[in-house]
Amino acid sequence: MVLMSPEEWAALDVKARTLGVSAGEVVRRAVQAFELGTEEEAAELRSLIDLFNQLHPETLRIADECHRKVAEALAGPSRRRGAARRRQREPL
Repeated sequence: MVLMSPEEWAALDVKARTLGVSAGEVVRRAVQAFELGTEEEAAELRSLIDLFNQLHPETLRIADECHRKVAEALAGPSRRRGAARRRQREPL
């Protein structure tokens, strides 16, 4: 006996029907295919997560900057010309 939500049961049932086997057979196959992984694999995943956490803030900053530049480009030439005129008037 396995406890699952109605949605999980429906997904299991669809998989079983598609394969032409019982729900129990799908569960048995899933258990056989499941691998826990090694400590070495877990350490590698932790290092990848650490790297992601280091890079993510900079990636978001770059994405925000790109979004701003695209929005400016889509705003049209009149807005860009106005900004260029303001820059020309400013003393160096």
